[in-house]
Amino acid sequence: MHKRALLACLLVMTMLFSGCSLIVKDMDVDAATPILTVGDKVFTKAEVQSAVNTYLQEMQAYYAQNYNYTIDITSKSTIEGAQSDVLDSLTRQTVLENKAAELGLNTLSEEDQAEVDKTWQSYYDMIKNYLYSDSELSEEELDQAITADVTNYFGVTKESLTASKVNELVRADAVKDVTVTDEQIQEEFNNRVEEAKTSYESNLSSYGSSFNSGSTLYYRPAGYRLVKQILTQFNADDKALMDDLNSKISELNTTISTLESSLSSVENLDDLLSQVTVTLTEVVPEPEAVEEVATEDVATPADVATETAESVATPADIAAESAETAEAVEEAAVTTAPDYTSEIVDTLPEDLDETNKTNIRLLKEAQEKLNVYMTMQNDAKAKAYANIDSRADDILAQLDAGGDWDTLMAQYTEDPGMQEGRDTAVTGYAVCENMSGFDSAFVDAAMALEKIGDHSGKVASDMYGYYIIQYTDDVKEGPVDLEGKVYDTIKSDLQTEFEEAAYEAAIEKWTSETKVVRDMNALNN
Repeated sequence: MHKRALLACLLVMTMLFSGCSLIVKDMDVDAATPILTVGDKVFTKAEVQSAVNTYLQEMQAYYAQNYNYTIDITSKSTIEGAQSDVLDSLTRQTVLENKAAELGLNTLSEEDQAEVDKTWQSYYDMIKNYLYSDSELSEEELDQAITADVTNYFGVTKESLTASKVNELVRADAVKDVTVTDEQIQEEFNNRVEEAKTSYESNLSSYGSSFNSGSTLYYRPAGYRLVKQILTQFNADDKALMDDLNSKISELNTTISTLESSLSSVENLDDLLSQVTVTLTEVVPEPEAVEEVATEDVATPADVATETAESVATPADIAAESAETAEAVEEAAVTTAPDYTSEIVDTLPEDLDETNKTNIRLLKEAQEKLNVYMTMQNDAKAKAYANIDSRADDILAQLDAGGDWDTLMAQYTEDPGMQEGRDTAVTGYAVCENMSGFDSAFVDAAMALEKIGDHSGKVASDMYGYYIIQYTDDVKEGPVDLEGKVYDTIKSDLQTEFEEAAYEAAIEKWTSETKVVRDMNALNN
């Protein structure tokens, strides 16, 4: 009642101060209020507010989807920022449209229009094939649905693609005189050399990472050499089993670490763990169901008697079939580690906190499982190496007999980076002492080779199999040559940078020459 009285009082006061008449805003007039004028083009309050609302919703969705963060789109600062961005965008686009009209670029040539149509059609066909391949919509309904979804999924329309092409033509005209000189390229090269040199002083491994990934380089630090390798990979089944064991061991180590942290205040933890007994039982998968055989498919004695002599199995046939069966059984490799159920008994003190009791039991269980999997891992690893020993030994024998390294590498290596078509197959990998990003077993063996042309023996890798490594060359310290890829990369980068600067300067100039009026009071009133 108090709130109603207050509102009634305020209403009376408003009527008195307004000459006893209420001022009602005409919504249609308000919506048509000019907010932004760019040259001769006017954007109304309704248009600007609609654009701002769309911008806010898209911004909120973007941050929620990519950063799991919710933006408050009702806050004053967020709204003001969105308004500024939208008005800037509308101004920029209108200035570009005016310039396009001035240059006669606002009507696309047949070639440019065909390019736009082709781009649109590619989006259209993609949506049609993925979402409407079995559609029963009418032709008109289907076209409307696809057109809408192109905008929903890709954020483009025919009109926006056309506008983008027009902007592209205006930009090309604005930057047509932009050039890059050799002096500018040399200056940029010198800067990049110094930046690279400084970077490698604090992170030497980054050179190797950049070299091996094919990035453009400007400086070669000391301490690097080039090596090639012939990789003999683990058999797929062995690798799958070891990966599964590694995963289970990693999960158990995490569990153990967490439980130990929770029990850090418990005294005599080792003694308490000794009072827990865990019995593990392997979980045996259910056997696969055997399909019933139809009666008509079962051979009768009469059927067997009528077999021809050629089809009767001889002792030799039976022996051969038995050998094949045994071989097939032997090849039925285990690719996953078993799971275990646990039976736990203990003699823990009755007055021990129940939560601690539970965690001690869980810790003991995790430790027992870890021990089982670690033993299983060692056995699996030994078997995996044994299965590829002969292949690696054969390669080494050919190398030791004088075989050509590159020929044998092309024939045998299972490392994609050393196979035909990869730059590193020609140059080798760049490695240095204690390099990160590579298997330490590989790096240590590569750096242990004494002179160019030497190769290692079998280097065991827990991740891949056996490495056989050749010391191919040294990396010469100092700046690279300013030619070829280096020259072209710098020139392209500078051209892009200069063109962007020239384009933005042109837009700023065109905007300054255009009458632009903003009415923020009307927008927020």
